[in-house]
Amino acid sequence: VLEELGNQHPQIPTLYAYFCQDNQYYLVQEYIEGKNLTQMAILSPQYCLSILLSLLETLKYVHHKNIIHRDIKPENIIIRESDGLPVLIDFGAVKETMGSLNTSSGSTVSSVIVGSTGFMAPEQSTGRTVFSTDLFALGLTIIYSLTGKYPIELPSNNLTGELEWQSLVTNLDPSLARVLNKAIKMDLPSRYLTAEAMLKDLQTKKNLPPTTVSLQKDTSSSTSLTPRQIVSSSSSVTGAISSSSGVQNFTDDFRNKNDKSSSNIIVILLVLLVALFASLLGFLIIQNMNQTQQQLAQAQREKQETEARLQQEQTRGLEEENKREEAQKLRLELEEEFRQEELRRKAEIRENNTNTIHTTSPSNNSNVITNAVVTGRSGRKNIRSGPGTVYSIVGTVYTGDAINVMGSDLDRGGYLWYRVSHPASGTTGWIAAQLVNY
Repeated sequence: VLEELGNQHPQIPTLYAYFCQDNQYYLVQEYIEGKNLTQMAILSPQYCLSILLSLLETLKYVHHKNIIHRDIKPENIIIRESDGLPVLIDFGAVKETMGSLNTSSGSTVSSVIVGSTGFMAPEQSTGRTVFSTDLFALGLTIIYSLTGKYPIELPSNNLTGELEWQSLVTNLDPSLARVLNKAIKMDLPSRYLTAEAMLKDLQTKKNLPPTTVSLQKDTSSSTSLTPRQIVSSSSSVTGAISSSSGVQNFTDDFRNKNDKSSSNIIVILLVLLVALFASLLGFLIIQNMNQTQQQLAQAQREKQETEARLQQEQTRGLEEENKREEAQKLRLELEEEFRQEELRRKAEIRENNTNTIHTTSPSNNSNVITNAVVTGRSGRKNIRSGPGTVYSIVGTVYTGDAINVMGSDLDRGGYLWYRVSHPASGTTGWIAAQLVNY
């Protein structure tokens, strides 16, 4: 039945295939390009009226096939992008059929309750669905498009349970409000029992002619009927021409009247076309000039910004170079000061050592021997083969050992060294002056 509905009605998706795999049941249906009602903003009452009229025609056809949709809600109504028609998708009747069971008495019941909270009619929750069930859900769906609120978000009358939504819609047509209020009555007998009855009541209150929608999908033409283009198909010809001579006279008179002005009309049309073409061409030229000027201005701005950035980078580079040169100059000055200070210090040490040699130290005459002791921190001291730490160690002495000083000399750094002999070990060599105490 679903396959037949889709193939015969333009506002129901075509069913291409159905199959079972891994204990799952699959339907392959036509993809509807567009937005469902939840993806659209709040719609005007006029547009909602057009959608309602079109969907009532669709439900009239579906109910005529003895099928109840069972899950009408904003998500299941897509406004098709190609023609603006509302398309009804996701038939819940299929789900209920898949979940049906046969009772012992031979009747068939469904173990699956299909429907969406808020849009489900009271009788549907008990597993009883009638044609009016779809009309109840359709009425609530249209109210959602008018208010932007789900039924659970709308205030209701504490006594009757009826929804109070009219105050949320501006420019609401009273006749449309009355039809929708009747469709969503909680009491089933108070509602519309068929889509045809609701459609007829709506047309009567709105003073609209009967509407018809083609039930055969047309794959050879892209022209489709939109909700805004629903027109009456009940117009009829009320008069006729009674004889063939009358028809001929009427045709001749019409032709004679129009022959006189046809050439003028053609000239006027040509002038209008030329003027229109000239205006369009001038508009395009102006637009092109404006775009060119904007592009040139943009290029000039970008050039100026680039030059400014390069100038800034160059300035920063010069500043950094100056800083490096200043740092290098300062480093050289510090090194020079340190070198000069080191030279002064060595000169002072050399002078002090020279004075010491002349005043307190024994002469370099090896025949003069002065008695002394090893001083400094307790521990072993080295005796080297020459004056300075670069010479090899030839012996060791300890703090407090008696030594004989036989001469003195300066090392390469200008420090004073004594040539000594260690009677206890018989070692002769050089030891730093600060380690000797006379």
